[in-house]
Amino acid sequence: MNLNFNSTQLMNENFSDGDYSGYNNGGIMNNNNHNNGGMNDMRNQIEDRIFELEKIEYNKDGITSIVVNNGKMAMTTRNNYIIRLDLADSIPYEIKMNSDIYKIFCDPTGHHMVICMTNEEIYYLHTQSTTRKPKQLKIKVDLIESIAWDPAGDKNNVQTILIGTNKGKVYETVVSGVEKGYFEYLGGNAPILKLLHTFDDFEPVMGMSLERVQNKNFLMVSTPTRLYHLIAQVGSYEQLFDRYHISFEIVPEEGIPNEACGQLKFFSKSHMSLPQSYGWLVSTGIRYGDLIYGAQNPGDKFATPPSMLFFKPDQDNLNTISGNNNNNNNSNNNSNNNSNNNTPKGGNSGSNTPNHYQQLQSFQPALPPIPPVSFALSQFHFLLVYEDRFIALSKLNYQIVYEQDFRGRGTRLHSIAIDNTERTIWLCGDNALYELKITDEDRDAWRLYMEKGQFDMALAHAKEPYLPEKRDKIWQTQAEHYFKEERYELSATFFGKTHKVFEEITLKFINVGQRDALKTYLLQKLTNLSRGQETQKTIICTWLIEIFISKLNTLRDPSNKDKYNKVNSEFRQFLENFKDTLIIIKDITFNIISSHGAIEELLFYANLIEDYERVISYHIQHQQYEKALSILTTLDKPKPPPSQQQPPQKNNRLGVTNVQQPEPDELYYKFCPILFHFIPYQTCEAWIQTKAGFLDPKKLIPSLMRYDHSKTPPGQPNQAIRYLQYCVNKQGNTDRPVHNYLLSLYVKQEEDGPLSDFLNDGVHFDLKYALRLCMREKKLKACVYIYSAMELYEEAVDLALLVDIDLAKENADKVRDTDEELCKKLWLRIAEHQVKKDGNIKEAMEFLKACSLLKIEDILPFFPNFTVIDDFKEEICKSLEDYNSYIDELKAAMDDATKSAQQIRKDIQNLRNKYGHVRGDQKCDICNYPVLTKRFYLFSCKHVFHSDCLITQLMKHLSPMQKQRIRELEMSIGHNHIDLLAQGGGGQNNQNSVISNISSILGNISGGGSQAQGDENENVSQEDLDRNELDRMVGKECLYCGDIMIRSIEQPFIGLDEIETLESWEI
Repeated sequence: MNLNFNSTQLMNENFSDGDYSGYNNGGIMNNNNHNNGGMNDMRNQIEDRIFELEKIEYNKDGITSIVVNNGKMAMTTRNNYIIRLDLADSIPYEIKMNSDIYKIFCDPTGHHMVICMTNEEIYYLHTQSTTRKPKQLKIKVDLIESIAWDPAGDKNNVQTILIGTNKGKVYETVVSGVEKGYFEYLGGNAPILKLLHTFDDFEPVMGMSLERVQNKNFLMVSTPTRLYHLIAQVGSYEQLFDRYHISFEIVPEEGIPNEACGQLKFFSKSHMSLPQSYGWLVSTGIRYGDLIYGAQNPGDKFATPPSMLFFKPDQDNLNTISGNNNNNNNSNNNSNNNSNNNTPKGGNSGSNTPNHYQQLQSFQPALPPIPPVSFALSQFHFLLVYEDRFIALSKLNYQIVYEQDFRGRGTRLHSIAIDNTERTIWLCGDNALYELKITDEDRDAWRLYMEKGQFDMALAHAKEPYLPEKRDKIWQTQAEHYFKEERYELSATFFGKTHKVFEEITLKFINVGQRDALKTYLLQKLTNLSRGQETQKTIICTWLIEIFISKLNTLRDPSNKDKYNKVNSEFRQFLENFKDTLIIIKDITFNIISSHGAIEELLFYANLIEDYERVISYHIQHQQYEKALSILTTLDKPKPPPSQQQPPQKNNRLGVTNVQQPEPDELYYKFCPILFHFIPYQTCEAWIQTKAGFLDPKKLIPSLMRYDHSKTPPGQPNQAIRYLQYCVNKQGNTDRPVHNYLLSLYVKQEEDGPLSDFLNDGVHFDLKYALRLCMREKKLKACVYIYSAMELYEEAVDLALLVDIDLAKENADKVRDTDEELCKKLWLRIAEHQVKKDGNIKEAMEFLKACSLLKIEDILPFFPNFTVIDDFKEEICKSLEDYNSYIDELKAAMDDATKSAQQIRKDIQNLRNKYGHVRGDQKCDICNYPVLTKRFYLFSCKHVFHSDCLITQLMKHLSPMQKQRIRELEMSIGHNHIDLLAQGGGGQNNQNSVISNISSILGNISGGGSQAQGDENENVSQEDLDRNELDRMVGKECLYCGDIMIRSIEQPFIGLDEIETLESWEI
């Protein structure tokens, strides 16, 4: 036998006409009633088919059954062969059995296989068995119809199983994968097989499924007419069959039964997940539903109320259905959140009636009236296998979406198997093996759920392509559904999610008088608008504000307090949610709210958008000053730096400018003049409590100026002075306007102490302004302080003499260290004032002790001419002695000066006779050429330079003025030399000039670089004067040993004038 899984044949032929009346034939069923614009279902094209049946080439005839699990396949044939195959390597091996095979069973792992023969013999085979031959088990049971595998079993070793027989009996046993494996009972010495239960009527147990969830066992058992739900705690399986906890469904056997009736099939998304749905084949159709494993107790069912697919639908069948809760609209759960006014008339739409089921059944095409020989479940389809055809039928609308006819091909189909691990589906026939490929099975699920009214499921299964259009279609259908049921609030919610024409929807609700539903629609629409649709947002917001305010006005009666609070809460929530949009049209919003007199809502919105100016203005207008101040006190936030402040923005589409709200401190400056006038203490306290740097005291001066202290209750201090003192003393404020105003307040006080302390605490005020104030208020002592601060000590002393003589002395001493003459003058004024005032000689003598600058002769003129000098003759004698000492000191100083002058003359004479030596081969220290070839300079440090070399180097270190003067001297000397040559003429003159040049060179040799002087009485020419000046400038110090070399350390190697030259050398 050659089994080739790489060579397949696509089954695309359309089947021929059937023999059943009313059968709707066709390869693919199209539903043209549900085209959706760009989402037209293209199922009539082969490449878009959901189902494709591929034939696997092989040369083995007579296949009768197939099982597939975990990529491991087993098939039986009519000639008693078992073909095992691992789909991963596609290498089959055959097992020849000695008698006819009845059924084979594989566990979900594909390792354990149980074989039941028609003679009731039972064999077991494990995939890892070395012999590859099944072992006969020495037990005797009836024919095995079904096996339930323990979900906790080991794929390699022990596996507990439940066996269902054709006589309605259920056994428990264990299968082992060990080489010496055999069936045995868990108890060791107990019987090898344990009978758990025998069902009534001895119907064959056609299907079983065992799952373990939350420490509970869930067992579903099916017979041709009954479906059992068994639940028990994990432990003995006998608990499952407690007679008091058995729950079952029964279906009368009315159709045409066959051997497949009673089959139980399941669908799960993967082998790791629990089954999600089940299907139970009965004679009249397939009963199916969803499975729910959880908190059920023994005796409960763990499936939803079932639905029924009838093979031959008629009125009798429709009347026997128990109800299809799966057809319930999942979205109807939301109805609990809505008022009773939205309940449709004529009954509750949340439950399906037989009429609803008839409507769904009316779309069901005619199926063969007999049950299929085998069937399986996918997520959305029934997979029905008849002997002559294969049909894929939608669970959602009972339409045939795929059908393949095998009549005339010599093939009779037998069974279908699903591998949940590998997600493959296999069909077998007499001489053929097929693989069913499913592609994009849920592509139409959204539309079918939508048609059934299961809108949440429709949204869950909508996917690309055209996902936005699909969702829009679902929401439209859902909204229209609720609108017809008069559930307007829900309808408005879903209309708001769609792209239906805005005007059309609003008119629908206006025409039926549903303003609340209109409000819901507008809110939902506003939520769904994108960022760039600012115009639409502002229009809808304006409309919503009008609706909310109008609704609140109708509910202001106390009897509607609860409704009013609810609507008011919704309105405030709306304002908070769309604050950014409303702030663009805040003036319009304020106008609408204020036009209805909704003051509380107006204040709430103003606070929400931080329009505190409007709120504070309202409180001030209603004389609620403390409320206004309490709002101000919450605004002491530091101002962001200018770089972070955003300029006002303009909405280009609306043409509305977002006017920037005033800064919090600006609100203080605007409203505090009024608040400080009416509640000065509270306002001053608020200023003091603000964060440092938040308020500018200069800008609060207008508020302080409106303050009237005469209206302050007795015992309270002046609040203006209190705040300014806080600014000056606590915050260290030095602003001149603040100090000026505080000074003006101090001047008006009766007590001079605070004013004096303020003046002595530092000058941060305008002295001239302070002097005028103090003069006007007759604060003379304060004027003395101010004169002193202005350094007008004469005026200060003169004024102090009228107030306090000690204050005059204090001011006179302030200039003792800086201006002794002025200090003496001031003390003489004080002494004159004191002598002329009292004439007391003793007090006058005290002045001589207080000021060392005064002498007795200074104050004698102030006494009367006939004053007796006995009281101060000692002071006169002492003064004369001081003068004698001073004269002696002057004589000594004159002698020292005479000696110094003589020594200087001697040094000058010695300097003229100083000289140096230059060798004949000595070279210039700059250019390295012989030094005697040109005019040169010799320094005491033995460095010698050519005159022009030295001048060139010095020019780099001289100031511009010095450079200019050297150039002028060089030009002057050069011109004089040319004139001299022109006047001399002839060879003799030239010879004289050369000799003169050499004499000049030799004459310039000096110790400090200075030129030797000639006879003092000799007339000096202009050239000599210029050369002497040039020598003084150039020969002042050695280039290498003087200060020039030291200063050059700070200079860069490359000067600023050499940057261009340096750049020219760059590559």
